[in-house]
Amino acid sequence: MSKIELANIVNKYSKNDDYDFDGYLMYKDVKVAEIKNTELIKSLEDNLLPVIMINKNSGTFEAWLQTRVIDTHRTNSRQVRRRLSIRTEVSKEIVIKSRAMSITDNYWLKWLDEDISYKEVRDKLSDGLNTVALYGNPEEIIFSETDISPELTNIGSFEKCWKLIDGSWYMIKKGTLKENFAEILTANIAISLGFDAVEYKAIDEGALVMCKDFTNNAEVDFEPMFSFVKDYWEVDASVEIINELGYIKEFLDITFMDALCYNIDRHTFNFGLLRKDGEPIGLAPNFDNNLALSGVLNDKGLEKTWFSTSFTRNNYKPILRSYNYSIPKIDFENIKSIVKATAKDFKILSQDMDFQDIVFKIIKNNYDELIK
Repeated sequence: MSKIELANIVNKYSKNDDYDFDGYLMYKDVKVAEIKNTELIKSLEDNLLPVIMINKNSGTFEAWLQTRVIDTHRTNSRQVRRRLSIRTEVSKEIVIKSRAMSITDNYWLKWLDEDISYKEVRDKLSDGLNTVALYGNPEEIIFSETDISPELTNIGSFEKCWKLIDGSWYMIKKGTLKENFAEILTANIAISLGFDAVEYKAIDEGALVMCKDFTNNAEVDFEPMFSFVKDYWEVDASVEIINELGYIKEFLDITFMDALCYNIDRHTFNFGLLRKDGEPIGLAPNFDNNLALSGVLNDKGLEKTWFSTSFTRNNYKPILRSYNYSIPKIDFENIKSIVKATAKDFKILSQDMDFQDIVFKIIKNNYDELIK
């Protein structure tokens, strides 16, 4: 038997693994930067560069692509990529396949010598793979080969999708009943206190939550704080930057809600800056609170220990105090009403008065800790 030549076999079955991009990073119809071999060659409009690319260092374009890629560990993301014939988990290949288009900003990729407008590209965004992204279900697909799926840039670890409803984009996210309850409850309390927060609604008796795109189809651009600090958990430097930008009050409102509702999942991809045509215009509203009441709602032991107060004391209280945040006065009868009203959309939880009582006590205990 002849000796097997592995090199011949590899060469026979290998495919072209060149995922590089040559062209322009665009903002609407403006050429922002020239890109060659997926490297920034020249900035053409400094004020319109994404924050992570502003220093123009080597690798910043690819780093920007990586901030926009779907979490490849999400089970249903594999189904989405399979439907789009994306064979690998290479971030740049995945994002380039979608022209790097995101629902929440106006950036996109244009190949060299390509004659196409931003509107033409934006109009190709399709929600036809939303059931695949949410359920892994390939049966309900209305998606053509020329369509662009926003799911490839839909980041985060939970199964989710974008859905176009009456001309507006909505995020639909799947979680446990208690995670979805926490998402909606936190938003309801924040809104009742007059804070800027994204409103969430329960779908299918709480199996899903839905919210409207807070950029209103990219009227403004969302920049996650990760783009500034390049660290997933770097909150301290983020606070300093936000203070310099003049949006500290809005961030402290978010921090207060995290403390009140025991949210241990505030990271640099779920808060950030809003820009319009390159200029900062404010902080993004409070969103992504499905891990509020964290752990306590899924662990019977923790439900009885009120561990959340020590987390609030050690992590959030020092930030609030260092910036002399004025703790809002809270009507706790109103909080009870909000807990009860939120639970109504969750058939099982609405009948569990012990659960509602635990939720109320967590919030009350954390508030008492904050005003000590």
